[in-house]
Amino acid sequence: MRLFDGVFTINDLFELLTFAGFVYYVVKRFILKQPPIPAAAYRKIDKEKLRSSLDLLYKNRKTPGPAYVIPQELEKRLLENLRDPELLRELLVSIAAHVGIDGSVIRLKFKDDATLEYAGNISTNGAFTTINLQTHDYYNLDVLTAILAHEVMHLYLYYNGIRFSDTLSNEVLTDTAAVFFGFGEYLRRGYKVIEVNLGFSYHKVGYIRQEDVDFILREMYERC
Repeated sequence: MRLFDGVFTINDLFELLTFAGFVYYVVKRFILKQPPIPAAAYRKIDKEKLRSSLDLLYKNRKTPGPAYVIPQELEKRLLENLRDPELLRELLVSIAAHVGIDGSVIRLKFKDDATLEYAGNISTNGAFTTINLQTHDYYNLDVLTAILAHEVMHLYLYYNGIRFSDTLSNEVLTDTAAVFFGFGEYLRRGYKVIEVNLGFSYHKVGYIRQEDVDFILREMYERC
């Protein structure tokens, strides 16, 4: 850096900003003990929004679905080779079948791109439905199951015309529906904050928090 020589270039500015960011990270992480948790971990969903989501689900289906459990043999094989495309497709089919959808007709595409904002997304145009799934190496089976459950619930809600008028409310509804249809334990474990790169960064999937999953389950228990 040539700052003290009287010459200061744009590259010097970038180096200075990088250094300042590193110092900020070190102070926050190791001195103040404040890890860089993603904003999604702090997003508080209004409890009335969760109740409204449950009201809409109960209106369309009187009783919640049974708890989903990954078939034992499939789970064993996934734990041995979690990035196997065919095994993940089999998991998708199993999740879809749990809510009465033929998952064999859903195309599943895989991504591993940290620059993309989504963990998973779905697109459908009638006969053709595609789910894009991120398969980062720090995603475990619970995380991938929670993501796939969320995307399948999007399809279920679409088929049944269950929706709210704004995007965030629909995403909260989708996560609530995943709990409602028996994927609550996978969301509770899969939606926790993930430590990445030895604590240099953190990541979280899902629109609701683990506390929200527990709240939804309590509400469902009280309505039984």
